[in-house]
Amino acid sequence: MTVDQALEAARAAYGRHDWAVARQGFRAAGELGTEDLGSLATACWWLGEVEEYAVATAELHRQLLGLGRAVEAALAAFELGYTEVVRGREGVGVGWMARARRLLEEQPEAPEWGFVLAADAQQALVEGDLDTAGRLAREALALGERHGLSTVVALARFLCGCVAVHQGRTAQGLRDVDEAMLPVQAGEVDPEWVGSLYCDTMSLCFELLDLPRAQRWTTLTERWLEGHTPAVMFTGICRVHRAQLRVVSGEWVRAEVEARQAAADLETLDVAVAGEAHYCIGELHRLRGQLVAAGAAYRHAHELGRDPLPGMALLCLQRGRRQVAASILDAALAAQPRPLLRAPLLAARVEVCLAGDDPGGGAAYLDELALIADAHASPGWRAEALRWSGASLLARGRAAEAVGELREAQARWRRMKAPYQVGRIALDLAVAYEALGDQDTARREQESAVAVLTSLGVPHGSSPDLVGLTPRELEVLTAVADGRSNRESARALHISESTVARHLANVYLKTGSASRTAAVAWARERGLI
Repeated sequence: MTVDQALEAARAAYGRHDWAVARQGFRAAGELGTEDLGSLATACWWLGEVEEYAVATAELHRQLLGLGRAVEAALAAFELGYTEVVRGREGVGVGWMARARRLLEEQPEAPEWGFVLAADAQQALVEGDLDTAGRLAREALALGERHGLSTVVALARFLCGCVAVHQGRTAQGLRDVDEAMLPVQAGEVDPEWVGSLYCDTMSLCFELLDLPRAQRWTTLTERWLEGHTPAVMFTGICRVHRAQLRVVSGEWVRAEVEARQAAADLETLDVAVAGEAHYCIGELHRLRGQLVAAGAAYRHAHELGRDPLPGMALLCLQRGRRQVAASILDAALAAQPRPLLRAPLLAARVEVCLAGDDPGGGAAYLDELALIADAHASPGWRAEALRWSGASLLARGRAAEAVGELREAQARWRRMKAPYQVGRIALDLAVAYEALGDQDTARREQESAVAVLTSLGVPHGSSPDLVGLTPRELEVLTAVADGRSNRESARALHISESTVARHLANVYLKTGSASRTAAVAWARERGLI
């Protein structure tokens, strides 16, 4: 095959998105002109061959500069810098983006400047400076609309939507996001940015804990990916979001498989999302009581730049280190200004207070969580606020009020097809009904909870990696082993009777016991009491 024939074959393959054949053909053709060199870089990027992509793009930048095409050279530098930052080579990436900025600043009213404005807006959003992020996004939007640059318009409008959501103007923000995706779905946006917009939309849905919307956008992204295979980076990112949805829906085995695959695929492509994959793995281990493995996954996530909270704090709580968990969460809350990122920390902080028999101490955290849920119209955070409100009422001995909150929370989670949350709430309902003297309903809720959680793989005490009962649970079990009733145990331990019942419910679940007699026997066999 001659050079010309190789080029023609490569161009044809590129046109039909056959990236592997296109890459092979361009490489076989020898020295390439700017258009073919750009096509080679693009093919390498879709294949996940980022080292080769970087070399080709750097050469493309050099050629464009030599031809006096400064704006195109700047755009190549910007895209290369962005890719380098995403894959963890921040020093090199920032340098390329600085060069892009300098070249564009020298051009009068270059519409490509909108990419720089959008990147600056995104950084301001990450830092919690919503006013700056909004101003820059609006500037980028105006510039893109003025010049008819669809990709800039989509990026900027999406960022305007993100800012609005984080400011509590959720309805307006989601309308902006949906409108931003119209040119995406119409094929008017550069494919390299389409994937980013799809992935960022899914991330926003998870921050809102709007699981129905997250499901819809994950499915739409998967459909788009079918026409752009292998799209290694975007496929990996989508796989992480699919794994997160499977965690909620109780498909934990498949969730772990997908998260592990994504972590392996993205380790050198997108370190932030690889970190998210490891965090997802950590959550799965923690929920199944595999605490050593959970700790390792959280640490790996942290090494890749993913904040390991609240998972790491809840892991400390499961290991009986309640004060450590509280301190970690308090420090994180003091440093986190963004409401939607505070929400999971607040929910965890309430859980820590309840574990320490301090339901009153969680009131301020619970109030803020409820305000965030309402301000952002979040289905998931509303359900969580109700769940922890019910648990707090129960811990304060207000069982009748607790039932209403817990029932509503359970119904909301059931509509979102979240069996783990439904099962955990059933345990609290069992305690509440027992406190109200309704033993039959209490037994049904307990049996339902154990059945659901056992089916998910939530471990019993026989699990070799399970640390065991918390110090307070052991105290309650010891009191029961001495023949005390719930009321007598509560007096001896200076806690409420409903708190005793709640601890016993957790003991039954962890030990796989159906009664206090069986739980006491389990603990005695292991020398715990």
